[in-house]
Amino acid sequence: MKIFKQSAKLIALSMVALLASCTDSGKENDYAVPTTYNFENTSYGGQVDRLNMLAELETYMKVANEGGVVDATIAKAMFANEAYTWTSEAFTEAQPTKQLKSKTFDDQQAVIEVLIDELADLSVTGTLTTSANGEKTYLFNENGFEPIQLISKGIMGACFYYQGTSVYLSDAKMDVDNNVTALEEGAYTDMQHHFDESFGYFGAPVEFSIANTVGGVFWGKYVKKTVNGGLGTIDNLMQDGFILGRAAINNEDYTTRDEAIGTIRAEWEMIPVSAALHYLNGAIEDVADDALRNHQLSEAIAFISALKYNTEASITATAVDAIIVELGTNLYEVTPEMINAARTSLADAFGIANATDY
Repeated sequence: MKIFKQSAKLIALSMVALLASCTDSGKENDYAVPTTYNFENTSYGGQVDRLNMLAELETYMKVANEGGVVDATIAKAMFANEAYTWTSEAFTEAQPTKQLKSKTFDDQQAVIEVLIDELADLSVTGTLTTSANGEKTYLFNENGFEPIQLISKGIMGACFYYQGTSVYLSDAKMDVDNNVTALEEGAYTDMQHHFDESFGYFGAPVEFSIANTVGGVFWGKYVKKTVNGGLGTIDNLMQDGFILGRAAINNEDYTTRDEAIGTIRAEWEMIPVSAALHYLNGAIEDVADDALRNHQLSEAIAFISALKYNTEASITATAVDAIIVELGTNLYEVTPEMINAARTSLADAFGIANATDY
């Protein structure tokens, strides 16, 4: 099992680094590696659309936490982008042609739709649970699980994380045309485009760094949890992963490209780990508050489940399920000992000694 090293190298973001490397032909190349992902011919508009589509779906589902009714037909239409008119600001000029469902891991598509049905039913027949301080209300099923979080974070894992780590960086997507010398201005190769699509699913601005975390959404938002544990995930993902990998592709340096892909998969994996630890810690702190505890445990479970969708995962799907099982089948009956056991198992799987810091 791979052990993650927390003492990661941070890149000096104020400088442009020069990389000496070899292409597959063995030719020595020196090329500039920028400090942002602001390459002149990037293309990942479809991924941005999907991020915005999930944001609108999430907003729609959350009316249930205010006593509103969710229509399963509408939510499923949003998931599949069929017979639905998008109304958020992102789509004022044009309706998206992409969809979330088709890009979600096959066996999770039906799971998401079952959860949507459950949410719709609960929005009519269920009872909201309010936090002890009266500030938060959530809609849970009879066993304390929150469908909204399982749907939203489920799509983040089985769609965005899966596509970003395991589809667009796969051999099938990388062993394609990359004749950069034949490109006309503004055009891009298939390889460049596929790599950009992986970056698009990360949900971060091109200038994203530990020093500048403004604007991240979904994985680009939750990656900030890694900082609490002292990890250099943000800079490692951006500089040693996405930026270096794209520069290598631009210069037909496939050895460095592959190393960057390995970095992306390993560093991105630490986001669901860190987020899950964060919410497990919160659940222990709020263990006596049904609303806050069950909300945070639902998020933690969804983030732990996401770990299954990385082809180079440090943990098996069986081990992932075993961690979730430690939390039991009824979150209303969970104990601090059960939560701590799940937290310890997750931290141990990734060599994390400071789990309570997240």
